[in-house]
Amino acid sequence: MRSFILLALLAAAAPASAARTQPMPPASPLHGYVLGRYAYADDSLGDAARFFDAAREQDPGQPELRRRAFALAIASGDQARGFVLARQLAEAGEGDAEVSVVRLVEAVLKKDWRAAEVARAGMAQAGYASVVGPIVDGWILFGRGKPEAGLKMLDPTRFTGFARSYIAEQRAHMLAAAGRWPEAAQAYGELRASTAAGISFLRQGEADALAQAGDKAGALKLLEGGDGPMEAARARLAAGKRIGLLAPDARRGLGWMCARLAADLSRERPVPLAVLFARVSTFLAPDVAATWLIGGDVLARSGQQESALTAYGKVLVDDALADVALSRRADVLESMGRDADAGAILRTAAEAPAAGVGEWTRLGDWHRRAERFGDAAEAYSRAIMLDGEAEANWGLWFLRGSMKERGGDWKGAEADLRVALVRAPDEPIVLNYLGYSLLDRGVQIAEASSLIERAANLRPGDGGIVDSLGWSLYRQGRFGEAVETLERAAGLEPTDPTVTEHLGDAYWQVGRRIEARFRWRAALAMEPSDKQRKDIAAKLDFGLDAAPAMLAAK
Repeated sequence: MRSFILLALLAAAAPASAARTQPMPPASPLHGYVLGRYAYADDSLGDAARFFDAAREQDPGQPELRRRAFALAIASGDQARGFVLARQLAEAGEGDAEVSVVRLVEAVLKKDWRAAEVARAGMAQAGYASVVGPIVDGWILFGRGKPEAGLKMLDPTRFTGFARSYIAEQRAHMLAAAGRWPEAAQAYGELRASTAAGISFLRQGEADALAQAGDKAGALKLLEGGDGPMEAARARLAAGKRIGLLAPDARRGLGWMCARLAADLSRERPVPLAVLFARVSTFLAPDVAATWLIGGDVLARSGQQESALTAYGKVLVDDALADVALSRRADVLESMGRDADAGAILRTAAEAPAAGVGEWTRLGDWHRRAERFGDAAEAYSRAIMLDGEAEANWGLWFLRGSMKERGGDWKGAEADLRVALVRAPDEPIVLNYLGYSLLDRGVQIAEASSLIERAANLRPGDGGIVDSLGWSLYRQGRFGEAVETLERAAGLEPTDPTVTEHLGDAYWQVGRRIEARFRWRAALAMEPSDKQRKDIAAKLDFGLDAAPAMLAAK
C-alpha cells in the first residue's frame, strides 16, 4: 500500500469580502434568539452577535441573552461591542474569568494598569491562571515602568511543565523589550533548544537581540536556511535594517501569550476558550500577523470558515507570513467546497513574476488532492526547475514521481522515484512507494521486497508499509507469513479497503474461505475505488481463483 507525503509549504493573500446586507431587527426577544442561533449555525457570527444583542436590548432582564451576545461579539471579532458587554456583565455581577480576560485587554489597551490589576484578579480561579497570572503581573509591572520587578515575576526556575515554557518565552520578550540584548539572545536560544513551539519566531527574536548586541554576523548565520519569515528577516538585516522586536511592550507581549494559548487550546479539538484567546490576541496585537494567522486557524477548526477567511485576509500582502496565510485561505476554501476559488488563488500566486518553489508546490498539491495527476506533475516540474534539478530536495522528486505513476507514466515515475531514493536512501515513504510500485507491476520482485523490508524496519508502526510487506510475502507465495503480517496491518489500519482486501486474499490462499469473504465484504463498505469495487465483487461472486478470468470475459 502506498503512503503519500504532504509537503505543507504554505502561502497567503487577502480575501475579497462581499458587501453584506444588514439583517432586519428581530420582532421580539425570542425572534432575535432564534435568528441568532440560525445565523451562528450558518457561520454568520457577526449577524448572530447583532441578533442576540438586539434581543438583549429588547429584554435586558435576561442574563442569558447578554452572556450569549457577549460571547458572539468576541467570537465575531467585534471589539467595541465586546468591551461594552464585558463592562455591563461585570457591573451586573455576572462577570467570570472570560469576562475578566476581555476587561484586562481593554485596560491594557488604555494603559490603565489599575484596572488591569482588577481584571487580573477576576481570573484567579480559572484553570489557566497559573500560566496567565504571572505573565499578566509581569507585564503590568513593565507597563508601570518597573521592568526589573516584571522580570522577577517571569523567573522560569519558579515554574514547571506547561507553564515554564510560557514564562520562559515571555521573559525573553521582556528582556528584549528592556534592551538587555545579550540576556535576551541567550534566553531565546535556550528556549529554542528546549521547545519546538513557535521556533521560527524565537529564532527571529534571538537574531534581533544578537544584532542589537553587536553580533550581526551571528544573527545572519542563525537565520540561514529558514522558512519564509526567516528569509525576510535575514534580508532586512543584510540590507542594514532592523529585524524588530517581537514584543516591545505589554500590549504585544500579552498578545503573543494569548495567541499561543489559543493555538495550544485548539490543538486537539476546538474549544470556545481557544476562540476567546485567539480573538483577544488580535485586539491586543492587530499589527502582529501571527495573531491573525492563529486566529484564522482556530476559527477554521471551530467550523467558522467565513470568519477564518476574514482573519487570514488581515495579513498584509507584503508581510513575511503572507504566503502562509494564502495557503491556509486556499485550504479553507477547499474545505467549503469552493475548489475553483482555492485554485484561482494558488494559480495566481504561482504565475506571479516573483513566484518560487513554494507557490508551484502548493499548486501541485492542490491538483494532487483532486487527482489531476498530469497537472500536478507539471506543477511539481516547475518547482523542480526553479529549485534547480541539482538542488531540489527528494520530496519534490517523490511528489512528481508519484503523480506520474498514478497518471500512467511508469517510465517517468520510476526515474523520479529513483532520484528521490538516491537523495533520501533511508526515507520509508520513498522505499515503500517504489517497492510497492515495482511489486504491483510484477517486476524486480527481489528488489521490491528488499525496499519494502527496509521501509518496514524503519517504520514498523506504519499500517500502509506493513501492508506492503504482507503483500510482498503474498506475491512470493509465502501465504502463511502474509496472513500474519496482513493481520497486523489490518490492526493498524482497520478501515483501509486495500489492507482489508489483501487480508481477504491471503485468507483465501490458506483455505480460510469464510473469513476471506467476510473481509472482502468489509472492504466493499470502506469506499474502495471503482476498480477495487469491481475486483472485490468478482471475488465474492466467483472466488479468488476464477475472478480474474470472469472479469476479463466481461
